[in-house]
Amino acid sequence: MLRAIRGGCGASHPRGFRMSRPKGLEHWVVLIVRTRGEFQIGEERFSVTPPQAILIAPGTPYSYENPEGEYLDDWLHFEADEPLEARLAAMRNRPFPIGEAGLFTVCIQQLIWELSYGEEPYASANRDALAGVLLNRLCAAWEKRGAFGKNHPLEDRLRLLRLELESSVERRHDAASHARELGLSASHFQYLYRTLFGVPFRQDVIRMRVERAKSLLATSALPLSRIAELCGYANEVHFYRQFRRATGMRPGAYRRSGGGGNDF
Repeated sequence: MLRAIRGGCGASHPRGFRMSRPKGLEHWVVLIVRTRGEFQIGEERFSVTPPQAILIAPGTPYSYENPEGEYLDDWLHFEADEPLEARLAAMRNRPFPIGEAGLFTVCIQQLIWELSYGEEPYASANRDALAGVLLNRLCAAWEKRGAFGKNHPLEDRLRLLRLELESSVERRHDAASHARELGLSASHFQYLYRTLFGVPFRQDVIRMRVERAKSLLATSALPLSRIAELCGYANEVHFYRQFRRATGMRPGAYRRSGGGGNDF
């Protein structure tokens, strides 16, 4: 079991500042390294390129700095019971890649919130749940470390993009724009997207829009014109055509079959 003590996100050390703990700490530390850093952990030295995590065991001397400029990380101090210490033993005192650092930042931010402002009895349960998510993500990243170099460095960002697409189907989405955001050519973006998700980008967006339309048809009495708009279609004809191609039914017929409202 993990018990969070304190933490911080976006902690910044200026160039020339060296964090040094020659006797270590009496509890565990997890660092989510967000800039380059030079680390001395026990007797070993590491040059760390973000995004990586480091779990420092109690009583371990350590120091770190970024000789090239500002150093930035997220951090959490915590206590661990014996079963958890055994689970962390292989991971301790050495950096490992984690993919999308923001996923870890969110967990730490929420843990800090619950430590500072959470109200019982919910705060304790929330901290336990968040600690479980953080630990599971760290363990998954550790287990994946051997194969990490074989995966594309943008894999996690593509997964986040796909989640954003599903929550914003009403917006215009095109491969060229998202490719530019990721610093890729449109063709390379399309290739990576299809390789990772097993479906072309455009086809996936259409699927998301149809799924949103099906939900709105079944759970609302909104006019079909409004549903088309909320699902990112410029006109009803385009909406009807893609919906029928995907489902084999017209939107109005789908609504009547699901009992979700009236056919406007």
